[in-house]
Amino acid sequence: MARSSQSSSSRGPRHTNAQATVWYRKPFNLMTPEEGQRWLEGLRNQLVHKQQRERAYLDRRAVRGTHTPTDDAYEADQVLESELISLLDRLLEEARKGEQQP
Repeated sequence: MARSSQSSSSRGPRHTNAQATVWYRKPFNLMTPEEGQRWLEGLRNQLVHKQQRERAYLDRRAVRGTHTPTDDAYEADQVLESELISLLDRLLEEARKGEQQP
């Protein structure tokens, strides 16, 4: 029996419907104080959620007794993320103080 040079798949042709998402953000130096504060708050919220997802992932793996060098990297990222969240908190605090001064 001769083999055809074409590969057939039981799943049919593969098509991807990938779409790119384009984000636009004003440069920080062109933002109003309110826009800058909202942007910093958004960054902080995203970072907190990222840290929570990673912590949950690490905790699930620990329960299963699974540990790899990637887990070590994620643990180190937890420390970095905490430091960045503290920095963002400080920046937001300073921005709010500046907003209250006449």
